Amino acid sequence: MLESAIIVILAAAFFLVLRHYPEVSESKISFWKDWQKKLILGTKSFMAQRKKRQIEKIKQEISRPEPEITFDNVNKLPELSIQQKYSKLPPELVRILCSADEALINNDLREAEDKAIEAITKDKRCAGAYVIIGKVAFSRGEFDDSKEAYKTALKCDADQAEAYYGLGQINHREENYQECIDNYSNALNLEKSRADWYADFGNAYMEIRQFAKAAKAFKKASSIDIENREYKDLASEAEEKQRAHASVARMK
Repeated sequence: MLESAIIVILAAAFFLVLRHYPEVSESKISFWKDWQKKLILGTKSFMAQRKKRQIEKIKQEISRPEPEITFDNVNKLPELSIQQKYSKLPPELVRILCSADEALINNDLREAEDKAIEAITKDKRCAGAYVIIGKVAFSRGEFDDSKEAYKTALKCDADQAEAYYGLGQINHREENYQECIDNYSNALNLEKSRADWYADFGNAYMEIRQFAKAAKAFKKASSIDIENREYKDLASEAEEKQRAHASVARMK
């Protein structure tokens, strides 16, 4: 495109010179033609070199290996976008659920709920929509409604990690720790990179005085989010309590 524009401009300039200066000698006309030809060839060479550099850059990008995902660097990787989260759904449902999630992020519970209901009218088995309704109800303190929404999500799709986690949160609040641990465990079997979920898992074990398992969960959280000092402190606290508990048991 740039090359063509330069050629057009040069041709126009040459035409104007001949039009306004008809007395220009043949030698000068020849000079202008040679100069125009050299400039066009130079422009073509420049464009060819630039195109070659662009192609080389693309090749380098394609050949660059993807970073290996480990627990040491997973927290530094970009989070999945909302669009990727719903990538297996029809585009219309993706649009609606993305809007609902964005409303949740902005704490606009009414908008989130309306969008979730809209998604369900499009597909009554839309598990993601029931998860959103469960989150909205939980935020409002409507825990029974939240629990029913999460259970419905799991009936529609048994692999909804967020639904298991949501049920675990409700169980934790109700002090139903064994069921809480079961639900957190199911959630983490499906989604293994959530440091905050592992921390809640550890807190549930702390409640029932299973300190070794709590320490293991906190260490897992710390290995995922290595910059979070709180997880390391919780792991140390659980280990200390485990040692103290073991010491008391031996004395008995």
